[in-house]
Amino acid sequence: MQNQTIVQQAFIKIMEDRIFNVAWEAAKKDEKYIESENKRSITLDLLSESLTTDRQKYLLSELEATWELAERFMQEYVYRQGLQDSRMIHKELNSFGIDVTKESMNSSL
Repeated sequence: MQNQTIVQQAFIKIMEDRIFNVAWEAAKKDEKYIESENKRSITLDLLSESLTTDRQKYLLSELEATWELAERFMQEYVYRQGLQDSRMIHKELNSFGIDVTKESMNSSL
C-alpha cells in the first residue's frame, strides 16, 4: 500500500467499506444467500468429518480459505466494474424511460 497515492488509498477504503460492510449486510439478509451459505457450511462440515488424516483436514481448510479469498477478489472486480459502468447503465436505462437514480427510487417507495 506504500506505493499508492492518498486518493487511491481513500478509494480502496471506501470500496472496502461498501463491499465488506454495506453489501455484506445486505447479502446476509437475502434468503437465497442464506440458503446457499447454510448448504455450503453443512457440506463442508460433512466433508471435514469424513476426512481421516490431519493432512486431508489441512488441505480442506486451505481450500476453503483460498475459495473465500478468490471470492473477495471477484467482489472487488465486480464493484469496480459497476462503478465504471454505472453512468453507461443509467444512460441506457434512461433511454427506455427507466430512472434508477437514488432520488427516483426513494420517491417510488
